[in-house]
Amino acid sequence: MQLFGLTIPTSREALLPTVSVMVLLTLIMMLPNAWQDMLKLNRHGVIEGQHLWQLFSGQLVHHNWPHLGLNLLGLLVCWALFIDHQSGWRRWLGVPVIMLSSSLAQVYFDPDVRFYAGFSGTLYGIFAYCALTDVLQKRWLGALILIGLVGKVVFDLIYLPELSGLAFAAHTGGVVAGLVLAFLCKILTLNHS
Repeated sequence: MQLFGLTIPTSREALLPTVSVMVLLTLIMMLPNAWQDMLKLNRHGVIEGQHLWQLFSGQLVHHNWPHLGLNLLGLLVCWALFIDHQSGWRRWLGVPVIMLSSSLAQVYFDPDVRFYAGFSGTLYGIFAYCALTDVLQKRWLGALILIGLVGKVVFDLIYLPELSGLAFAAHTGGVVAGLVLAFLCKILTLNHS
């Protein structure tokens, strides 16, 4: 399919993973509030060893519809920029690692936030993974995106106030995991070629 002069892949392999994640996030947003509250990452509970599954579920639930909308838009932008890194399910196997890293960073490096919800830490990690994969394949648009992403994370950590509501630690944890996964995938690819 052509859109604004760009060829947009419309095969099932190209669309299904991203659309599935978007549908899952939307369906979770439609759950009753009590269920959503149970899915949010409760920092104190996790530190005490309770509800460890919230390290994953907290990434899938959102505070409100605009919060979800921003993350869905981010998924669409990531898909459009990096479709070749997201076709098929194989490339999504690292997402649980990114989710876990994002949540653990939020729990251990941002003690002021008691409840965490949102996909943005994971989304930052997916962007980092795809951008670094582009760089390692000598596609230089990825370098610009990676510089912007890392710059934003550093800016947020240094200049934004703690009470701004942004999950600095979750974003940073996601980026670190995405970068590590991209390097590991490159190393494994080199070892198998």
